[in-house]
Amino acid sequence: MHLKAFRFQRRDGTSTVAARVTGVAAVLLIGVLLWLSADPEAHERFHHDAGHEDHHCVVTDFAMGEGYFVAPTVVVAPVKRVFGVVQIAAVEAARVAADVRLEPSRGPPRAIARL
Repeated sequence: MHLKAFRFQRRDGTSTVAARVTGVAAVLLIGVLLWLSADPEAHERFHHDAGHEDHHCVVTDFAMGEGYFVAPTVVVAPVKRVFGVVQIAAVEAARVAADVRLEPSRGPPRAIARL
């Protein structure tokens, strides 16, 4: 059985150019967020109201430890598997053979009744 490669992965397991570019872009984005959250003057170049207390953007949220994320949607499709076929006649015969209960008109053997 051959496994399907991930989106940014070649069949031999190495990463593609798109994976490397995405990784570098993510690191640069985190670096810019760190720089803007540490330097209020740089943040005010992007937002003129950055000094106000009621200002909220991704930089202020990142500086306060909050983060935005999108949870992936996981879809698990049911797969029909047949592990074995049970024939009803065989199951019924096994149940009858395993039924060791006494009939209502029969009691325990005499030796057991004296105990």
